[in-house]
Amino acid sequence: MLTRLTVKDYVLIDRLELDVERGFTVLTGETGAGKSIVLGAIGLILGGRADIASIRVGASKADIAAEFEISALPHVLSFLENADLDTETCVLRRAVDATGRSRAWINGVPVTVKQLKEIGALLVDIHGQHEHYSLMDSRSHSRVLDSFGNLIEATSDLKTIWRNWQFLRDQLCESLQRSETLRKKTEDLAETKKELEDLDFSHKEWEQTLDRHRKLSNLSELTDIARRATDLLEDGEQNVMSTLSSVRSQLAGAAEIDALIGPMVENLESMEIQLAEFNRDFRRYAESLEAEPNLVAILDKRIAEVQRCARKHSITPDELAQYVFHVNSELEKISAQTNIAQLEKEESEAQKKFLSIAEKLSIDRKIAADLMTKKVNLALKGLAMSGVQFEARIIPNSKPEATGLENVEFYVSTNPGSEAKLIGRVASGGELSRISLAIQSVIYEDSAIPTVIFDEVDSGVGGAVAEIVGRMLKTIGETAQVLCVTHLPQVAAVAEFHWTVAKVQSNSASTTQVERLESKARIDEVARMLAGEVISEEARAHAQEMIRLGLT
Repeated sequence: MLTRLTVKDYVLIDRLELDVERGFTVLTGETGAGKSIVLGAIGLILGGRADIASIRVGASKADIAAEFEISALPHVLSFLENADLDTETCVLRRAVDATGRSRAWINGVPVTVKQLKEIGALLVDIHGQHEHYSLMDSRSHSRVLDSFGNLIEATSDLKTIWRNWQFLRDQLCESLQRSETLRKKTEDLAETKKELEDLDFSHKEWEQTLDRHRKLSNLSELTDIARRATDLLEDGEQNVMSTLSSVRSQLAGAAEIDALIGPMVENLESMEIQLAEFNRDFRRYAESLEAEPNLVAILDKRIAEVQRCARKHSITPDELAQYVFHVNSELEKISAQTNIAQLEKEESEAQKKFLSIAEKLSIDRKIAADLMTKKVNLALKGLAMSGVQFEARIIPNSKPEATGLENVEFYVSTNPGSEAKLIGRVASGGELSRISLAIQSVIYEDSAIPTVIFDEVDSGVGGAVAEIVGRMLKTIGETAQVLCVTHLPQVAAVAEFHWTVAKVQSNSASTTQVERLESKARIDEVARMLAGEVISEEARAHAQEMIRLGLT
């Protein structure tokens, strides 16, 4: 619960330090005294909007801190642990500087405003004076029922599962829409792949084909060259082989005369051997030039096939091998993109998970709706509205939604036997106010939020009903810490603790001050609320009796 509130230089507050008690506390004061300023300070510490107007005139910044007792709040302790913050205490602080920029801390550690809002939502719930008008909007009814049934977290988890299901549904729909285009592309690529496989192209084979074709295309010229070379080597009277042999024989005789010629003869012998080997190789080459029948035509056809395929795909023959790799890669990508069977499986599993949890939530909501209906009607009797019958109805959706398989609508019958209608269509402002109070009283019987603030939610009621409202708020204060801004003396009289808010005027400025009332001062304040500025002894006696009865 909230144990201490410190406010410095906020709007009209110079400095304020409040120790807050467990139970039911009221804030009273004349209109314009600044009760809303106190609530504004609390709202700011919970992550509300900050601007330069928050700073008291003449001050450099506004600074607000709130300390909470959290030892019995496991969800708050878990939040602090997950944020790596100290769990021994919980102090929220917010400062707004002259530029309107704000900073936030939790337990002395700088945090974001988002974090402040998150932890604030776990610690305090504020109901404004026009909160009951939200009942006019049936979209708020599901949230109220979920709050009553402690189903907020379950609904939040379901929304996460819903988003995952919708994401997979969208992916599947997109894949199905693309499937026809991808199917045609796949067929084209598969046809190209088969064409390339049938072509059986490789760089090595292509180079060999071109070489053989070039050779056969110049066969007659090569044959003529080979014939003439052969003639020079071994045919005719003056062929190279016989001439070289004759020269060697003549020099061999001369070597017997001059020893210097001997090595030259040996060189000639080596040349003869090499020339003989060359002659044998060249003869075999010349013999190989005899073309196979139709080989040129076969090579021409192969070259034409390769060139035609390359032109079809706007590439050169040398790029065909890389194109084969590209086609196979594209087919693999499409296969990965169009795994519709896998997407269908994942989407189906996500749908089953959503429906399973949503159906469980539907059962819990039905139980909560029945219990809420009973409790609210009991509370309405206490508010002198026994003729009004309340019903929380479960309305099945035509199709699943993020929040589940149903919506909730609040119906009321304002007279016995009359047809129940949506609450916003039949209830007056005063009735809405009391119905809202009845709903809030049952919501906070077992609320996980420790502190509840009501800002004039008792407006529109008076007399005996006002006393009942006060006792109802006091009952809520038995399980939750309740702070209530009120103008009703009947409500103020039953509170356990009483603060008064006053505007003090000085020569320089106006300031708002808050004072805790005890004994006589409290009697005087309740008497003022009863009689106005001029307090009679009768009003004072009446106030004293109301407080006495309220405390019993």
